[in-house]
Amino acid sequence: MKRQSMNRSIVWGLLFILCGSYIAGCEPKPKITDKNVVVIDDVQVAEMIQNNDKLLIIDTRPDYKYRLGHLPGAVNIPLPELEPDDSRITPDKHIVVYGDGPRNTLSHAAAKKLLTSAKLVVYDFRGGYELWTKNGRETVSGY
Repeated sequence: MKRQSMNRSIVWGLLFILCGSYIAGCEPKPKITDKNVVVIDDVQVAEMIQNNDKLLIIDTRPDYKYRLGHLPGAVNIPLPELEPDDSRITPDKHIVVYGDGPRNTLSHAAAKKLLTSAKLVVYDFRGGYELWTKNGRETVSGY
């Protein structure tokens, strides 16, 4: 009986060591907070468009709003469809996300979602489409 109890202890000990090793090898997703999100304005976005060919601008608004008007070169990926592993999103590009306007939280949520991939450089254009058009900047409609 004593030997059987000792064998159980050894088995449980080995299981504990194996599980601990497995868990230690798993990398948790980074915890993203509001402090991780870099907020930029329309002047900075315009400069990035002018100076940077390694730029991806993501319009996080619904498709119908995108079709009515969007920033030049922007692609439409609504927030519910946005995933860091989307083939259009690559680590060699700086990513700017935007929504409707300064009170809209789509871009902020999108930036946090994309920042879960530690490889991406993401900016939240908080003023969004509203600020862009208010300041008389160029827009494009359709696809």
